[in-house]
Formats: sequence, C-alpha cells, structure tokens
Amino acid sequence: MALRTQRFGVRNEKGARSSEWVVMWKTNTSDVYLATRTLGEAMKVSLHESGRCHVRSPSAKFWRGSGATPDFLLAWDIDPLASYSFPFSVVVPEQELREAEWAQHKQKGTIWVQASPDKGVEIAIFLVRTSDDVSLSLQSAGWHTHIVDAFLPDGRRLIVVAGESVVPPERLKELEATKVELRRAIQEKSPRLANPRLVLVTEANEQGTRKFVEAAVS
Repeated sequence: MALRTQRFGVRNEKGARSSEWVVMWKTNTSDVYLATRTLGEAMKVSLHESGRCHVRSPSAKFWRGSGATPDFLLAWDIDPLASYSFPFSVVVPEQELREAEWAQHKQKGTIWVQASPDKGVEIAIFLVRTSDDVSLSLQSAGWHTHIVDAFLPDGRRLIVVAGESVVPPERLKELEATKVELRRAIQEKSPRLANPRLVLVTEANEQGTRKFVEAAVS
C-alpha cells in the first residue's frame, strides 16, 4: 500500500501564515484523509471509501473536554456512488494569519495559497466521477489554485482546489467570542502554548459540506 500526500497552507503578502495542512489518499483503497500538522494528533478528518466521514477525537493526552474522550467529534455519510460530492473544506480568514512560532518541518512541496487583504481562502475537497477536463468549470466557479487532481481506485476523482472566501462580519464576531473563552482556558494550562490555533466546524450547508474554519487564538 502507498500513501500519497500533498501539503498546503495559506499566507499573505506580509509573510503571516496559517497552519500547514496535508491531504492524504491511498492507492489500494479509496480512503481520503485531511490533517493539520500544527494540531498533530488533535485534528484528523477521514473520508472512507464506504462513504462514512468522521472527525476523530484527539487522544486522551490532548482531550480538554468534559468526561471521557469520545471516539469521534463529528460523523456523517455521503453517497460513494454519487457523481459529485463536496464533503468538506478548510476556510482560513486572512485576519487569522500570523507571523509566529511555527514548528519546522522538512520541505516537501507545500503549496502556499496567497490570501488577499481582509479576504480569506477556502480549500475545497471534491470527489467526482468524470475524466473530463474540469479546469474551466472550476475556474469559472472561483477556484483559482489546483492542489490535487488524482484518480482513486474506485473510479472517483479527488480534486482539491482553493479559492477566495469572504467570511461575514457576524461570523467573525462569533469567532472572536469563542477565542475569548479559549484564551481564558489556555491561561490556566501549563506550559504556555507559543502559537495556539483553533479549528471550528460549521453545520452542513445545502450541499452537505462541513467547513473547518482555522483561526488564531491570540
């Protein structure tokens, strides 16, 4: 079995950046995974060949919720036979990029998507059943950067693309309120985190897509 990977992240013209994310897919099954290296064991999304999708809970070492650690933070299903699926995406508002202390990783071809001032970037994960050239249709829909285009063993095509995202002001206010609560919790922890980040999961939209919004706590 071989595991193929592609790293990506978001940065702006000033050098501030997001976490470094990685999308992974197998060559012997049609499982797809999404993780962020910054959060390590605390963040991993799985999209299985069966259509089962879930966000695994962090290990007990990283769990900060009440009670025992659940198996999954979120679970849902998609139709693995569908001609088109948009199960999840990552959204990074430009305001949440930071010049901070980042863990150093080996350079393995990370694709850094440029964010425009005061505008975010959305990285979308699509699964489609077509061998046609879809570049023009993706571009017309606003997806300007190609990150992954690969066929899976079950005939589906994994397409990962990035485009501009504008986060509504009310959502940014909600995000700030969440960050205030997290700052209080972090202050009680030791040792102090040098560059705390958070990922919020939105409710499914009309396409059944869950969006993972990455933000800076401080």
